[in-house]
Amino acid sequence: MYKKNILKEYISKSELRVFNDKIKVRLSKELAKKYDAGSYTNYLNNMQKCLEEIETLGIKYPANARPILYIYIVPDDNYGPLLRIPNHFDKGNGGGRQVPCYDLDGFHYAYGISQNLLENYSQKESSISQIVNNIHELTHMVHSLFFSLHQTICEGFAETIPLYALDYEKKFTEHKDVLTKMNENQILTAREMLDSERKGKFGEEAILPNRSCSFRLSYISSYLLVRGCIETIVEKNKISKSQAIQQFLEILKQSDYINEWLFWDIADTIGIPKNTLLDGKDLQIKALNSIKNQD
Repeated sequence: MYKKNILKEYISKSELRVFNDKIKVRLSKELAKKYDAGSYTNYLNNMQKCLEEIETLGIKYPANARPILYIYIVPDDNYGPLLRIPNHFDKGNGGGRQVPCYDLDGFHYAYGISQNLLENYSQKESSISQIVNNIHELTHMVHSLFFSLHQTICEGFAETIPLYALDYEKKFTEHKDVLTKMNENQILTAREMLDSERKGKFGEEAILPNRSCSFRLSYISSYLLVRGCIETIVEKNKISKSQAIQQFLEILKQSDYINEWLFWDIADTIGIPKNTLLDGKDLQIKALNSIKNQD
């Protein structure tokens, strides 16, 4: 059924602000006045720091692209429909998520966010949870140039960059404590996560209430799965985390498959049994044990 794209219409009428050579902002005329008054500067400075952390990994983009990060700021009174936030995740207090980028010099995704989250951000320093969440969201922009299918991969990769590649798992003690107390039965297999995607239930079950997406059971399971894949690439090829992340991105970009077949393709490429990746938990448990044993 055809539905008018209200975000695209909003962006077509928006004003552009250039924060720096790597970040550009689109927002309504009314919100642009707040931007010009400095209401969003602290938030954007913090996002710049998170982007710079991701850049330390040295990820090479297809066609040697140097995409701009676009942040689309939307008004509070209509943020849900504009950003297409699922009802079961919308608590009515604003939100942010990756959305299609309508600017040709940007990533495939832009980061859409409601104005109140930026304005509230100006009152405080970033917590570890906020930093991890911001890097998570920016990682969605990064992987959009390589792949964008399946929450089971996308959300796991978005967690893997801050928590594993940038070592925030060591600092994010609340998250590490939750993981160390998990048992094998709580971990979802790749097939179970794919099934939850199809039913629109991915991310519904939280281990701790009123926390970020990092504390949802499916996000933890997908993180352990993707981390397990990347750790396998590190071990088999005797390469660094950054090199393994680049290889993983390229594996996904070059794959011709989706759904269960995609996981078989990944398993074949990294050299593990197909059913270990799709229906097993060995990779996740190994990743979990490495988290428990890290200093």
